[in-house]
This record gives sequence, structure tokens and C-alpha cells, in this order.
Amino acid sequence: MNGKIVRRFKPKISLLIAVSMIGYALLAFYIHYMSIKSPFIGIHVRQESGSGFSVDFLEERGKAGDWDIEPGDRILSIKGAPHPKLLDTGNGQLLSKADLVVVRKMNGTRLEFGNAVSSGDIIQTIFSVLVELTLLGIGCYAVLLMPESRIMRLFYILNWTMALSILTQFSYEHSLSEILISFISVWMPYLLLSFYLSFVFRTTYSRFKRFLLLYKGYSALFSAWIAYSIMMELDMDKWAVDLMNFTVVAALFALAYITLAYWKEFERIEKNQLRVLIGGLFLSLLPYMFLYAVPVLIGGDYVIPVQFTLIGLVPFSCTIMYLLTARSMIAAPVDLPRLVIHCFYAGTVFVLFFFASKGGGILSTCLLFIVFVLATWAHLQVLRRFPRRTEKRAEWLERQRRLLSLQVANKKHGKTLSGLDSERRISDLASDSRNLLEAQQSERMRITYFLHDHLLQNLIFLSRDLEELHDTGLAEQERVAVWLKCLYDSQRDIRTMCDDIYPHIIEQGDLKEALQWLIRTMRQKGDIAMELVYELPPGEPKDEWIKTNLFRVVREFVHNVFKHSRASEMSVRLWPERHGICCSVRDNGIGFDIDSVLAPSPAAKKSFGLLSAYSQIRYLGGDADIQSAPGEGTVIKIYLPLGKEEELHA
Repeated sequence: MNGKIVRRFKPKISLLIAVSMIGYALLAFYIHYMSIKSPFIGIHVRQESGSGFSVDFLEERGKAGDWDIEPGDRILSIKGAPHPKLLDTGNGQLLSKADLVVVRKMNGTRLEFGNAVSSGDIIQTIFSVLVELTLLGIGCYAVLLMPESRIMRLFYILNWTMALSILTQFSYEHSLSEILISFISVWMPYLLLSFYLSFVFRTTYSRFKRFLLLYKGYSALFSAWIAYSIMMELDMDKWAVDLMNFTVVAALFALAYITLAYWKEFERIEKNQLRVLIGGLFLSLLPYMFLYAVPVLIGGDYVIPVQFTLIGLVPFSCTIMYLLTARSMIAAPVDLPRLVIHCFYAGTVFVLFFFASKGGGILSTCLLFIVFVLATWAHLQVLRRFPRRTEKRAEWLERQRRLLSLQVANKKHGKTLSGLDSERRISDLASDSRNLLEAQQSERMRITYFLHDHLLQNLIFLSRDLEELHDTGLAEQERVAVWLKCLYDSQRDIRTMCDDIYPHIIEQGDLKEALQWLIRTMRQKGDIAMELVYELPPGEPKDEWIKTNLFRVVREFVHNVFKHSRASEMSVRLWPERHGICCSVRDNGIGFDIDSVLAPSPAAKKSFGLLSAYSQIRYLGGDADIQSAPGEGTVIKIYLPLGKEEELHA
């Protein structure tokens, strides 16, 4: 695989995802449009003994819930275009559509309420759309990265359902939303259980299949009863609503019980991840359970409307995404501290805009603006305390680039125009201790990127296919061949990494034999004519530390020639000079502009190997000189002093 993941996007899966997204877009457009154009009023009225109506009670999801209307208020007039819509409920009538409602409060005050679109309605719609897009985006991102995984498909369906619940709860559309809410309330607990058990008990998922099958049967029967009630135009009894709320709460506690029952079977890392998952799940759904579901179940009034309690679904989805990344099921870095900072800032800004939409005087507006400026300033200051890992790496590369650029600051097309002492300039900028730390850091970073870009990607590829094999029980012969190739490539990469960390060829002979082995190996990888001119005395260099690191540096430069130079000829020469060793690596390739390579740019990673090798040379007390220009090839000269072993190892 060579670190590259081959994604097989099955046509059936891609079709289902496309259909589900198109269907959601159509539902969202209709529901949001009707919420603004023709909102559901939701006032239950009863006929008075004389004439007219009085308010009996208000629907939870009706727009009248935002008006200053209470049970007992008298309806004076109702206007609509073409006429108001009153539905007979058996015990009274339901006012579902109206343009203007005039009421007289019990204290005699006369008030008028219209369904005109307000700034609050617009803000609520925008907020709902943003939450929906966040959930859909997380689900799509996961399933597109790993479409063959059953867990990812379940995660996508769960996010799709959660987004649909947000859509229906934040709308003033009644007919279609009520139908969708009924089915969502039945099936979301099952989806949550199915995903959780598949994710947590990946290798022992089969032990819960009977339990999930029974739960699916219960959900199917309940759905059939809901469909029958809708077709027969029957009102859903309170016990049915209570049963749905109870099912959601019971499913959450069932997850906690199952996790505790099998807690001892998990390893330490899995336990830490489960703590995060359970904590994120219960903290996210805590408002729903104790501020809405439980108060309604015990016969009281809810504390917070259900739509606001369901906002916790977003951090829950983000928690799952974080754990998928932590388990390397998704190769996407998640910078959790910065993500939390951004979310907190976005929430603060939303609250400020919410209060601003309520109106107020100049003083309150200025105060909100000052708070917004302070929040933005604090957001930027906190972000500076949490730099990205890529930014830290870029800072290190920039330090290396500045030091190396001193060698070529006054060179044009390979001609030296400055006669300053490079060793003095370098020593003025960095101490030996810094050189050592930077050399160690470069080695660690190189190994990290090698493991991530090669071995980890191969393991992710294998885990995805083996997970699908576990789910389906089917293995094609061609796919097994691909798995074997992936394993063979991983074995080769491990050997390569071992040789890079410590080249054992050095132990088996001297530097000359190691370089001859390197030349033979590289000749097999390309058509470059290679020549080794070795003029050092036998046994030199005697110091194993210098010999090993010199071999690594030469190997890095040779690899760069094969990767970037497009050369047809290359020569490596070593000779003694001034109580030290000189080495040159020369090629007739395309060359490069030294200033552009050393200048800060997004492509700085291309010069990482050059900077790493240069850092090793500096630590050994040596110096390096680069001569290159576009179309004129490249010459790299190295000088390493001998007789400083005591200083190097001190």
C-alpha cells in the first residue's frame, strides 16, 4: 500500500447517502419554509356559554407559546387569509392557522398577536440550520472517509436522525413534523444502542444481537401503531408520549448498565475512552433527561422546551468523532483544546446576538458591543496559548531554515560572494545544547511522520477491511491478496525504519562498505548512474558516532537526489582534509533556487530532510555548503572535524 489507502466506495452505499441527503434537503426546505410562511399557532380553545371562545391550553410547539397568552384568556377575533383554520379535537377546537389573533386578558387588557416573521424567528431558523449542518457534516465526513465500515454507516444514520430531530423541534410546521417526531422518538434509542454496542464491543458484538433484535421488533411494532393512528386520524394518547420519553431515558441507563457489567473486560486505554464516551453522552443529554423527559414523566411541566435540550446532541456527536480519531478509525487530527475554544466563542457570540435581537436602548447595545469585542480579544489570546502541532513544527523548521540560509545568503547561482566565517556565524546563533536538542527533535519528528504516513495508514486499511469481513463473513480472493501485500509492505517499512534509526550495516564493516551497500541498493531503485570515490585512509573515521551519523547524512542527500533532482548521474566522494573529513554529493539534475527553498512557504516540508541532515552536521561540529541553481545541478559539500570526540560526547 506504501501508506496509501484505497477506498472502495460501493455504488449501493453512495446511492443511499446521496438519496438520504437529497431527501433531507427537501424535508428541511419544506419545513423551514412552512415555519416562516404559515406557522402553526397551537391554541386549544373551548366554546363559551354565550358566544366566542376562550383559551383552554397551548401546544408546546405552537407559535402561541411565544405570545403572552394564558389559559382563560378570551378570544375576541381571529383573522386569516383566506380564513383561520380550526380543527375539531373532540374536547374542543384547535386553532392551527391564523394571521391575527385578538385576545382579552383576564385583567381586561386587549392584545393583538400576528404570525408575521420576527427577527427572533429568523435567528431561530438560522441557529437550527447551523446545528443541522454541523450534525450532517460530521456524519458525512466520517462515512465518506470509511464507507465500508458498518460503524461509520451507523454513525452517519445516527447523525442524520439527530439532525432531523433538531429540524422538526425547531419548526412551527405541525403536520409533517409531528409525524417525523413520532417515528424519531421510537427509532433514535435503537440507533443509539446499536451504534454504541457496535463501537464499544466491536469484537464481541454478536452477544448483543438477540437483545437488539428484540428492541428492533419493539420499535417496529410501535411504529406500526403510530402509522395506524395517523391513517385513522387518531390522537396519540398521553401514555404513548410518556412511553417514548421513558424509552429514551431507559436506553441511556441500559448503556450505562451494560458498560459497567463488562467493565473488567476492557483494557486501560479502552476504559479511558469509555469514560470520555459515557461522560460526553450523559452530559450532552443531561438537560433532556432532567429538564424535560423526567418532569413530563412524573406529571409536571417541563423546565426547558425540548428543542433547546436537544442542542446537546452536537457535543455528543463531536465526542464520538474525537473517539473515532483516537482509535485511528479516522485518520483526521482533532485538536480538541482549540475545538472547545472555538465552540465556546461561537456560543458566546450567539448569546450576544440573541440579546441584541431583543432590542433595547443605546446603552445596552453599546454594552453588548463592548462584551463582543472583549470576547473576541479573549478568544484570540487563548488561541495563542494553544498553538497547533503543525505550527510548532513550522517554528522549528523556520529556525533551521534561518541558520542554513546564513550559508547561502550571499550566493547567486552557486558563486560565493561572502567570505565570512560560517562556523563563527552559526556558533553565534545557537549553542551546542540547542544543536543537540534540535537534532533529537528532528529525528523524533522524522520517525513520527514515517510511522503515521506508512505503518499507521496500512494498519487503518487492514482494520477497515477486517471489520467489513467480520460483519459480512465474506472474503474475496483478490482482497486477501491485497491484504497480504499490505502486510509485506509494512514488514519492509519496519525494516527500513530500523535501518534508518540505526544502520546495522555499519557494525558489519567500515564506512566504505556501508556506502558501497547504499550505492548498490539505490541503483536498484532508479536509472541514475552512481559513482563512489572513497579516498579516506583505511579505518577512518575511527569514532563510531561520527561514522554512523556521516553515513546517515550521506544517505539522506542521496535519497533527495532520487526524489527531487531528476538526475542521470550522481557521484559521492570522501577525502581527508585539514584534520577532518570532506564529503561531496554531486548530481546533474534540475537543481533548485536556494533562496526559494529556504524561504518560509507552505511547501516547507519538502526541505525537512535537508534541514534535519544539516542539524546533525552542526551537532557534530561540522559545516555544510550548498551550491545549486535551476538547470545547473546541485553540489553539497560537508566538512566534519576529527579529534573532537571528547567534546561531542561531553
